[in-house]
Amino acid sequence: MVGTRLQRQTKTRLVLPLLLLAFAISLLTAWLQHHADLRLEQKTSQRHGEQVADLVALAVDKVLALSPRQYQQALNAAGGTARQALLVKNGLVLASLQGNLQGQALDQLPEGLGPLPSLPQAGAKTFHLDNQSLFVRPLAAGVSLLLWTDTAPLAERGTASLLSIVAGVSLLAALVMLISLRRTLFQPLEKLLETLHRRVAGDHDARVGALEEGELGLLGLWLDKVLEEEQEVENRLQQIRLQSEEQEILFRRIFKIMPDLVSITRLSDGRLINVNERWEQVTGWRREEALGHTTLALGLWRSPAERQQLMLQLKDKLMQSCRFNFLNRWGDLVEVEASGCVFEEQGESYLLLSFRDIGERLRKERDLRLLAQVVEVSLDGVMITDANQHILAVNSAFSCITGYAPEEVIGQLPNILNSGIQDQAFYQTMWEKINLDGLWQGEIWNKRKSGDVYPQWLSIRAVKDDQGEVLHYVGVFSDLSDRKAAEDRIAFLAFHDPLTGLPNRTLLVDRCEQALLQAKRDGHCLALIYLDLDRFKAVNDSLGHDIGDTLLNEVVARIQPLCRDGDTLSRQGGDEFLLLLPRINETSQVELVVERILAAMSEPFLVGGHRLWISTSIGVAVYPDDGDNVSQLLRKADTALYHAKDSGRSTFSFFTRDMDKDLSDRLQLESALKDAIGTDQLCLHYQPQIHIASGQIIGVEALMRWNSPTLGQVSPAKFIPLAEDTGLIMPLGAWSLQEACRQLATWRLQGFDGTMAVNISVRQLIRPDFFDLLEAALAQSGLPADRLELELTESLMMDNVEASLEVVRRLKALDVTLSIDDFGTGYSSLSYLKRFAVDNLKIDQSFIKGLSDEGQARSLVRAIVQMAHSLDLQVVAEGVETKEQLAILKAEKVDVAQGYLLGRPMAAEALSELLASQLLPLPALQ
Repeated sequence: MVGTRLQRQTKTRLVLPLLLLAFAISLLTAWLQHHADLRLEQKTSQRHGEQVADLVALAVDKVLALSPRQYQQALNAAGGTARQALLVKNGLVLASLQGNLQGQALDQLPEGLGPLPSLPQAGAKTFHLDNQSLFVRPLAAGVSLLLWTDTAPLAERGTASLLSIVAGVSLLAALVMLISLRRTLFQPLEKLLETLHRRVAGDHDARVGALEEGELGLLGLWLDKVLEEEQEVENRLQQIRLQSEEQEILFRRIFKIMPDLVSITRLSDGRLINVNERWEQVTGWRREEALGHTTLALGLWRSPAERQQLMLQLKDKLMQSCRFNFLNRWGDLVEVEASGCVFEEQGESYLLLSFRDIGERLRKERDLRLLAQVVEVSLDGVMITDANQHILAVNSAFSCITGYAPEEVIGQLPNILNSGIQDQAFYQTMWEKINLDGLWQGEIWNKRKSGDVYPQWLSIRAVKDDQGEVLHYVGVFSDLSDRKAAEDRIAFLAFHDPLTGLPNRTLLVDRCEQALLQAKRDGHCLALIYLDLDRFKAVNDSLGHDIGDTLLNEVVARIQPLCRDGDTLSRQGGDEFLLLLPRINETSQVELVVERILAAMSEPFLVGGHRLWISTSIGVAVYPDDGDNVSQLLRKADTALYHAKDSGRSTFSFFTRDMDKDLSDRLQLESALKDAIGTDQLCLHYQPQIHIASGQIIGVEALMRWNSPTLGQVSPAKFIPLAEDTGLIMPLGAWSLQEACRQLATWRLQGFDGTMAVNISVRQLIRPDFFDLLEAALAQSGLPADRLELELTESLMMDNVEASLEVVRRLKALDVTLSIDDFGTGYSSLSYLKRFAVDNLKIDQSFIKGLSDEGQARSLVRAIVQMAHSLDLQVVAEGVETKEQLAILKAEKVDVAQGYLLGRPMAAEALSELLASQLLPLPALQ
């Protein structure tokens, strides 16, 4: 319908212009004919005017001076058919054809004649005016002829013919043109319009096809070509559109799942307009929360300067591989590598940023650097080869172990290290294992650059790619030379004493077990001898461990030659030794060996410039009398050793059944003592200390008493040493210290201002918590520290001199009074006495007992008193039992005395009554 209307409109629009064109052609033809007639008329008028002018000029020439009448006659005679003729002289009309204009000026001529153009001064000229022609010709001086010829009749005559011509030509032309246009224009146009109509309707196959030659035929060809090209373009556009949609879908999918953090930011205001899922996961901000906000507002940058630094990295709208840090939603630092670019879309600039989280990579890089450093500083040699076993790299330990510098082995094969000890079959098996399992490790012998052969522990691992192809081999090895030596040393030390080189207890027990089996089989005896050096600790502490170690080796050097072949001398530790006699027939053989040892030990030792006397105590157990296994023999030899020490040292004892009973009694006593701690079986008795010169009680000594429900009253001389040996002295000492302080504080409230002496074991002193215990006892009782006197046994202090000195220093810092008990019985040394900085010396009662019978004892007491007073020390004598002893002590200026003569140890209640009198008469000195 649209095509039909379009065709109709096209025809209408074409017919009207064609009719107008035909009319215009007809009109043009008539006008041209009329114009030609007019030109002919004008030429005729001009010729006529020239003829009239010639006649008038001839008349004028014959009569040089004419009157106006004569000019009129000449003009009338020559005018003929002219519309108007004028003779003009100097701008005035001399004569006119009708004779009515004489004397008028030219500029005043009537309408239809003027206005006149500019008249020529010489030569004739024709002017074409409306419906008339003007001919002008100068005739004489100042005289001109003007001749008007009327052309209007010609125009009137041509109007009818012109109209008829125009009508006929127009009809004929229109008919011809319509016929021609229908064939050459309308039909092709209809086909063109139909084709366009079909194309517009969606028929992509619509084509014009063949048309007649001419412009419309070319137009049809061009239209078909355009339609073909349009179809191709549409097909391409369709493909492009589909590809674009696919690419857009792919882009969105890639953008969404990209492993990098991707964001798009508008540059004008820095607001986010898109982010991917990875960005959400790492930053912690959901997409809907982040879009429309700036990264600064979200707190991703620690400071605006860091984002500004990022923007400065954009050069030519492009940024590549710049490292930055930002903060996620939880404040964690994220290390990233950023790339980005600026792009424009619809006149707006955007920044596309891609952040790659390199935290894991940096950690791996740091781990790799650390691994490389570890490999480099590793004490194990490392060698890396390619798949063909050519050496690529080695570390410093490799060079240290093998002697080869890196440049000497890189590119070489590892067989330059082969020692030749392993055969080809060994290496073949090794590589079969590597190819099968990817790993081999074991002990191997290789050769250094110097040619030395050494053992090494080698591990070889194959490094493969994802396809299982071998890329490298890594060998890690350690030099086993020192380890082998150490193993030998450890194996030796496992069964030998490191100081003396003697067999240790383990090896001795093993040999003893073997000897017992042999003795049981052959029916002979064996002996186990336990040796302990007397007073060795005093030497070791006073002269140093170096002297002590040398002394031990000297002891071994004396004893070992006295042993028979097959005997085993063993050091158990410290100053204890065991000697195994695996084959004896009678005990006299053992006595002979023991006596030789005692004799050898009786001679002095020269060690480090010191002349030292040291003895040994020996205990002996014999198989089969004393036991049939190693543990029994060891225990009974040890029991015999204790018996020898109790017998005065520097002697020996064979084990007897009585000793076993003593050991059993000892164990029973130990068990009972453990049960007594913390009960009322234990109590303190107090013995007064009397100032000899004044007879006043100036102090008391706290002495422990034990009343056992099973054993009865147990002597302190029996259970105190046991407590020392077993460690029970710790709880006993703590209790006695607290109770003594409490009791003295009670007496101080009753007016007694003396001191309380408490015996303290050195084992207590060296405990880390002793000072806490002491300070707590003083604080709880409120007792001044200088009222508490701690008695330290000389022999125990000399066993650990350095530790004792440190304890004494700390005690003096607390202002506690110190006293050395049993002075003269131990390893007395004035230098140590001075270093200990004690306040009192208590002379051992063994010296006091000898005062009545021996003059030597009195001399010793006198010497002790003089020495003590010279050091500003107070001297206390204990064990005073007779008046004679007391008199001698007073004569020797001993300061304080205590003993049965002056007062036995008594319970607190009894002593309280005595303290109330505060005066105790001295026997025989009243």
